[in-house]
Amino acid sequence: MSRAVLQARGIGMAYGTRRRPVTALHPTDFTVRAGESVAVVGRSGAGKSTLAEILLGLRRPSAGDVLVHGEHFCGHARGPRAHLRHVVQGVPQDAGASLPPRVPVRRSIERALLRLGVDGDPRARLARAAETARIDPALLERAPHQLSGGQAQRAAIARAVAVGADVVVADEPTSALDADTAAGLADALLALPGRTGGALLLITHDDALATRCDRVFTVREGKVEQSR
Repeated sequence: MSRAVLQARGIGMAYGTRRRPVTALHPTDFTVRAGESVAVVGRSGAGKSTLAEILLGLRRPSAGDVLVHGEHFCGHARGPRAHLRHVVQGVPQDAGASLPPRVPVRRSIERALLRLGVDGDPRARLARAAETARIDPALLERAPHQLSGGQAQRAAIARAVAVGADVVVADEPTSALDADTAAGLADALLALPGRTGGALLLITHDDALATRCDRVFTVREGKVEQSR
């Protein structure tokens, strides 16, 4: 068995009051290991995006904790620990909106490398990341609004790879793309574990895409169960 990169221990999310609680995510446990791809499927509103936000450290769970490389990641008020922030990176559905506007993608990635304290030559990192994301390096000189949807998604993948992410969390990355573009992006994402040695966590409602992953979890009304 490969090493555990990300572990969810009893994470859950509830809103409302004690008298009238609303459960968005029931307490759940699962482990993502290096070199594997894991899909999380379910209908819209089932709790998939809530789960993704917790795993990315964007939302603090109301119960449980997330461990990254065995260290507590998001079970505290200040968010992810500074030295772990680069380890888990996201590829959102609208990747273009997640990049600084009117700033060349290359520059925004270089800023991220500096902010996260990532060692190594930025140019070499970007070159390798562009190859892994299967994006023309020339496109990294453009601002996000100058990229197509698929190009922006690949730029987000390049950013995650460049900063050295061990877990890439992709939340519905292909849902807004045409069939051909979506297929190419899916191929690039599913190749990540083999190329980087890290893990891919794919949040999707596309069952056909999910079956290409090593394991599949299904979310129904906030309950997470392994289905394959």
